[in-house]
Amino acid sequence: MLAAPLAAQAASPIDVGVGVSATRENETTVVATAAWMPEWRRTAHGVLRWELGAIYVRARDNTRFDLDEDVGVVHGGARYERDNGFTAGFGVGAQIGQTDALSGNPQFVSTIGWRWQRFSLLARHISNASIKQPNDGETMLVAAWRFR
Repeated sequence: MLAAPLAAQAASPIDVGVGVSATRENETTVVATAAWMPEWRRTAHGVLRWELGAIYVRARDNTRFDLDEDVGVVHGGARYERDNGFTAGFGVGAQIGQTDALSGNPQFVSTIGWRWQRFSLLARHISNASIKQPNDGETMLVAAWRFR
């Protein structure tokens, strides 16, 4: 009986995604994401989940901005998924690496999108909310697949 909650957590969904991110003057790059999302509580029309994840932002070459370093952001927060597919979330994270777009901790990760069973299309934004300048942030479109 004591192992049942641990087994339920182990069966929690994992979302893995790839996409494109843009920053100042539409300088784009490839991004990859992964998130472990155990259920926190069910509501009348959806589910609230914890979200523990990581986002990788690939470096950009030949730009006039300092974007030539890979950056990773490890974050934790919550995501709400309505039964109709709408999803929204917010989290706080720490970055590894630094560019003009992601220039200091903490980083805030916001998510909005739509989920169709195992597939999600998400708009995400990472920014430090002007705590440290420059603060261009990264805005991305990510296609994700859910594994259970």
